[in-house]
Amino acid sequence: MFSRLRWPTRLAGAAACLVLVVASPGGAVIRGTDDTTNRFPNVGVLQLESEGEWFSFCTGTLVAPDVVLTAAHCTDFFEPDAPADLRVSFDPTPDASSTYYSVDHLVVHPDWFTAGPCLGNSKRLCLAPPAEDIALVWLNEAVTGIAPAPVADRGYLDTLELKDEAFTVVGYGVDEFITGSLFSPRAIIRFDDDRTYKEVSVITERDAFPDRFLKITKSVCFGDSGGPLFHDGTVVGINTWTFSLRCDGPNFSYRVDSAVAQAFLDRYL
Repeated sequence: MFSRLRWPTRLAGAAACLVLVVASPGGAVIRGTDDTTNRFPNVGVLQLESEGEWFSFCTGTLVAPDVVLTAAHCTDFFEPDAPADLRVSFDPTPDASSTYYSVDHLVVHPDWFTAGPCLGNSKRLCLAPPAEDIALVWLNEAVTGIAPAPVADRGYLDTLELKDEAFTVVGYGVDEFITGSLFSPRAIIRFDDDRTYKEVSVITERDAFPDRFLKITKSVCFGDSGGPLFHDGTVVGINTWTFSLRCDGPNFSYRVDSAVAQAFLDRYL
């Protein structure tokens, strides 16, 4: 089953009630590495407030001093007006003492709103045009002391022999499902809310959407949505979809070097 990698809105607001969260020093993404050396300072976490508590629900990448690149499905329920309780931090281990940036406004790819429902395990319904899973978030102030990440130009990935290249996913999402799945009433998961990363490779066989999505090895999970797929420090994709409600299968990353993504970035960024 395909599933977007953002925490569902109701789950993000009540995660402690719906799942048993097990603290763990081990790293996500899924069995990834904690970013203890701040290797990816331009990757941040998106948080919402619910009943006086802040919850991480998606990831994004600073691509201009005051602009964060993320997934459309992370922000489509806000657009165009950002709520006052939406904020971003670039701390690898965000807590009450971290620096947070409030959001001024955001833009979701307009075609995203015209896409039909994603049903079952149909790639044609979930990933085919016009499902353009890309958005930009403008902060109320520029981020200081952090260099924005470069974004791939049009056709960047077409110049590579994908099977021979190494890529890195980064996110603040779930570390691991121990029992159950996302919608199991008593799932047990590991989730420490820290930034983590993992080296992945591209799966080229039976990839039905090479122009807009990359199929990558098991890596990202819920909460990693909107985070970057890096190649040599350049953002080439956005974490978007998983095959499994346990994050136990391949993932899809939305290509920012595709023609449709480049047109969106050229217009708004």
